[in-house]
Amino acid sequence: MSFLREVKSSILSDTENTYISRVLEDRIKIKNFDIPEYLYVTDLINPVRSYFTRKYPEIPLPENVEARMKNGEEIHFLARQWFEQLPGFSGSEVILTGADIGLNVVGRADFMLYNSIVEFKTKHVDMIDLESIYSVYSSDLEQLLFYAAMNKNFTEDNYLVFFSDEKFYVYKVSVHDRAIIEDEMVYRFSLITRAMENGDIGDFPRCSYFGYGCQFSEAQVCPCHSLRHSDSSWISNVATVEEDYGMESRLQDIYEHGKSTIDLRFYDLIYPRKYYHKITGDSRNAGSSGQIPDSYYEKNNIKFFVLGSIDSSILNVSGTEKANINKVSTLPLYGDDRYIIKNIYDENTIVPYLLKINNSKYTNNIPDTYYSELAITCARRNIKEGLIVVVYPKLEKTIKVHEVKFDIDKIISACRTSIENIETAVARKTPEILDMCPEFAIKSCDFASCSCRKEIIKGR
Repeated sequence: MSFLREVKSSILSDTENTYISRVLEDRIKIKNFDIPEYLYVTDLINPVRSYFTRKYPEIPLPENVEARMKNGEEIHFLARQWFEQLPGFSGSEVILTGADIGLNVVGRADFMLYNSIVEFKTKHVDMIDLESIYSVYSSDLEQLLFYAAMNKNFTEDNYLVFFSDEKFYVYKVSVHDRAIIEDEMVYRFSLITRAMENGDIGDFPRCSYFGYGCQFSEAQVCPCHSLRHSDSSWISNVATVEEDYGMESRLQDIYEHGKSTIDLRFYDLIYPRKYYHKITGDSRNAGSSGQIPDSYYEKNNIKFFVLGSIDSSILNVSGTEKANINKVSTLPLYGDDRYIIKNIYDENTIVPYLLKINNSKYTNNIPDTYYSELAITCARRNIKEGLIVVVYPKLEKTIKVHEVKFDIDKIISACRTSIENIETAVARKTPEILDMCPEFAIKSCDFASCSCRKEIIKGR
């Protein structure tokens, strides 16, 4: 039996939670106004790049920059297993919105320890010292400060972690004036939005990518050479930075003694052959245009808005509560856990949840992959139930909340079998022993040697 079918057979109940639906719709009043468009924190860090990325979306990244970014993404993925082993781990890829400060800005913090933000950066340098944090890496520091200001569960101490040539450099950043950070964010937000309207970037600071392989400079459309140098002196008025030798030592020890030959996300159990082709280095076909469709941004805008609304509602779960749940780990998998309070009158009803934006006009059935994602998330933490929050933009943004209960022992067993199958397939180079990916994933697969397509052509 395939993994997706195994999950479906392990569902004990699937009911609609009208209480959560009402709370969300009352909280966000999603049917009464349009969803705003968001800027990203990375836009505020680099206003020039933000402007030209929107003005010239067809200009591709230089190959060396794209390769460097992909390498960084891979290390970020590996880093999840390191940070999960630190005390107080409460989340990864944590969505933050600027709702509390009145800004349509969104960011994605790499990790959280209790309520502290952790921003993780990969570098290729011999040494990173305190002085360079304020100069060479000031944009990384700004990014952490902006995330800290957006954090609903604001805490003074946050962390900037660098990983370079297998060595960690950890700096504790203690924020003592949140208001100045918020003012700086408002200024940069207005700078970008005004420029998008009138095309004037004369007040913009020079991009931090200047001289480091910027595609807009190479295309001769960016006037960065004539713009003023970026001024990061404001940072010293809002935060103090000091090296955290204790966390450095803990991370170094985790890294050196916990290197793994195979690293799996929960998605990889649903798309096992995609993982196989990725881990074995299969080449990818070039994209047709390289441009991201507008529908992607529209979905993301709705997603960010709903996540921000949940985080600012009575359904929100604190970083400490998340850290306590994350102490349980039954499977060697890494994912983006989100938790919600299912019943505000019972503190023991914190459960995992998924948020999905579905463009269907029918609410009776949801994709099997939704159930599988939730099942794996529940299995990792040995929790028997969870919620799937589905927003339907084409139905006046109707919200349906599925409350799903699983035979969790059966799910954990199925996950372990799937993990073993993936490890065997990689070791023996036999992708055919793995479940085929879902049909929609096969159609969009960009691996040159996609074994699913080959199997379909042969006729299974």
